Formats: sequence, structure tokens, C-alpha cells
Amino acid sequence: MNQNRQQPIKIGLLFESQADIMSLPNATEATHYHWRELEEVEAVAESLTALGHQVNKIGTLDALLKLNSNEKELPDFVWNLSVGVVSRNRTALAPAILEQLGIPYTGGDATVKSLTLNKDFLKPLLQWSGILTPSWHRYDSPEDIKFLPNWSFSILKPSCEGYSLGLQCFDTQEGLTKLQQIVGEMRELFSAPILCEEFIVGREITVGVVGNGLPVLLGGVETVNASGESLHSEILDLAAKRQGKYQKVGVDLSSGLTKLKQIVLQLIQLLKPLDYATFDFRISTSGQPYLLDINADATLHPQRSLAQVAYAAGLSYQELIEMIFNVSWERWQK
Repeated sequence: MNQNRQQPIKIGLLFESQADIMSLPNATEATHYHWRELEEVEAVAESLTALGHQVNKIGTLDALLKLNSNEKELPDFVWNLSVGVVSRNRTALAPAILEQLGIPYTGGDATVKSLTLNKDFLKPLLQWSGILTPSWHRYDSPEDIKFLPNWSFSILKPSCEGYSLGLQCFDTQEGLTKLQQIVGEMRELFSAPILCEEFIVGREITVGVVGNGLPVLLGGVETVNASGESLHSEILDLAAKRQGKYQKVGVDLSSGLTKLKQIVLQLIQLLKPLDYATFDFRISTSGQPYLLDINADATLHPQRSLAQVAYAAGLSYQELIEMIFNVSWERWQK
């Protein structure tokens, strides 16, 4: 794929496994589903090894810091899959520490990782940038809720979680007391502010990108149900994701979806460096796109969105990994 392929180097993989996360006190799948699946870690490692690099699956940040006692054991470069545990800064810890150690790494820096994880910070930035995102309220506690939202259906979610952790649907007809109850329970469970976001009925499309500034890969996939139909009023919560009830199909961003491409290009300029990311949209029944989320720690599982975008572009999984590595390595050489 690359005529000027990078000379082999020592690459360390940072990630939290299921065992790492679930061994923590009070850890449950409902609140701590942050680990990297074994298939993802192995796929990245195998691809980098096939490209000639020496790969060390380091694991957690603690394991990396133990290597720091012997400089010769440190990698030349880190493939950062670490998303931390339960803190609003959890995705920012690895890039911050790696910068302090002077080790280059893949993915966004600490600022971008923290910003995109914390939706209550991200959404004002989107609004400032003129990018449409669903209307929302932020609740620090049930006592903050003095009135019902002025839309019919809401998505309730912790402000600094991903992968649909804690996501719930709320019907305004259930009343103020019910909303306060749900928010109180979620606040206690996740120890974080809760977002109440207007639910957008329509299609759900994920745009994947590789590159900083000008993308070298940009494409989209739509989440559809088992019948191959758009989600419309269906909700992609954690249970649905785990059960595999939905599938993703490629979409042409040049055919009626050009606004999504424009938004993504605007954001990768604003947030760079990202190296790679995915952007989740809901397209209303009137055709208006709403940006739901930016996944600066997007999964690289061979069967998930970014890999499927690559396959649709005619790339193999190994070529996707090589592309991300080249994009990241290039920016660290400047």
C-alpha cells in the first residue's frame, strides 16, 4: 500500500482488558463496559506485526509505568487503545502520560480525548461551531429539574460515558417526578451529571475518518435493524449493541448526505490531531442531520464501523491499520 513504508520499530499496545476492568471494586458491565475486546487487540497486533514491527501488548497504563524504570524496555511508539476506567478524564490519561514520557502515540491528545468524552462540554462547542446537535439539558442532581423538557421523547445518558452506557429513553408524559427519579438513580450509579437530550426520529449514520486536516479515508455506514430498515424510532442502547440485533450497511455520502461530510471535515480541522475517529449522526425525517457524538477513541474491531468504512473503500483491515500508523507517525515527525 505504501511505497515508502516506515522502517520497523518497537510498538507498544495500551489497552484495558475485561479482566483489568472487572477486577475493580464495584465494577459491573452496566457501568464499566470500557474494555477492549480481545479480537480488536489481537487484530491490531497481528496487523502491525505483519507490517514488520515488533509489538508488545503492554496492557494498562500501570504496566507501561512499570516499564519506565528501564528505558530500554519502553516502546518507540504507542498504539493507544486505553480508555481508562471511571473518571471524566479517563481517556485523557494515556496521552497526557505518554507526552510526559516523550513517547509518540496514535489518536487524539489529552485535550481532544477529554473534550469528546464529556458531552456537556462538547455540545456547547458544536453549537458555537454552528453544528446542529439535539436540544439538551444538563442535570447535576434531581433537584436541578424544575420543569419537563419541551419535546416528547428524551435520551438520558451520563455526561462522560461512551458505548451507550446508562442510556435510557424517557417519555415526557411520564411526568416530572418520574424524570427526577430516573436522573437520581443514574446520578448515583455513574457519579456524573446526566444529559437529557431530545430524541431524533430517523436514520442513524456513522461517518469514519482517517487523517489530520485532509482525510485519507472518509466514508459512512448506516445502522439498520434485522429487516434492513432504518432505525426510525428504535434506540441503539447497550443491550441492543450486545445482542447484535442491528447491522451496518455502507452509505454514499455524496448522495443526499453531503452535509455530513462537510461537518466532519470542519471538525477534523478544529480538533486535529485525531488520526482517526467516528462521528455519529441522526438524520431526521425531514433530512436534517444532528451530530450525536464524536468517538475519538473509536473501536478498531474488524467488524465495527471504521473497519467497515475501510472495507467499503476497498481496503483490507491491515491496510487500514497501516494507514492510521502512517498518518500518526507523520505528524510526530514534524
